[in-house]
Amino acid sequence: MRLILTEDVANLGSLGDAVEVKAGYGRNYLIPQGKALLADNRASKELQHRLTHLEKLRQGKIALAQEQAAKIKELQLEVVRKAGQGGRLFGSVTIRDILQMLADQGYDFDRKAVTLHAPIRNVGSHELTIRVHTEVRVSLSIKVIGEIEPGAAEVAEETAEASEDTETGEENPETVEASAEESQETETGVETEASA
Repeated sequence: MRLILTEDVANLGSLGDAVEVKAGYGRNYLIPQGKALLADNRASKELQHRLTHLEKLRQGKIALAQEQAAKIKELQLEVVRKAGQGGRLFGSVTIRDILQMLADQGYDFDRKAVTLHAPIRNVGSHELTIRVHTEVRVSLSIKVIGEIEPGAAEVAEETAEASEDTETGEENPETVEASAEESQETETGVETEASA
């Protein structure tokens, strides 16, 4: 089905473009929503008349989008997440998190407007792209700061010491005492159950 777009449609075309789409998409979505007209002589003449007016509106929208993009580019987005020793996050920073940070700054975007170049799973600076308008995109950097859990460093040190001890074949005296105490408690617990 051949249609003429009356407004910009993402992943399809811009205002005034003649596009070929599936019949159901055209009849059930584009035409009823006013996003397209059938590509015939009458529609073509009507569109040419409206096109000059719509082009002025489009230029105004692009100018506003460029102003908004300039303001967004100046934003410093930072997020603090729990991370392990190597800077790897427990979880990840998602598009939903980024949209929430932008909403807190007063910018409301659709989920599809934000594109991550790679999943954000590590501490550091990461790049993303925001589509402000079909013709205006802005690159933005988000800084992920790692928050190490208070007990994580101690646990990591203990694990490292335990692995060193097993590699060298030596036993840590504290570990030997603790295991001896546990075995005594277990034996006395068994004797108590047997006598009862």
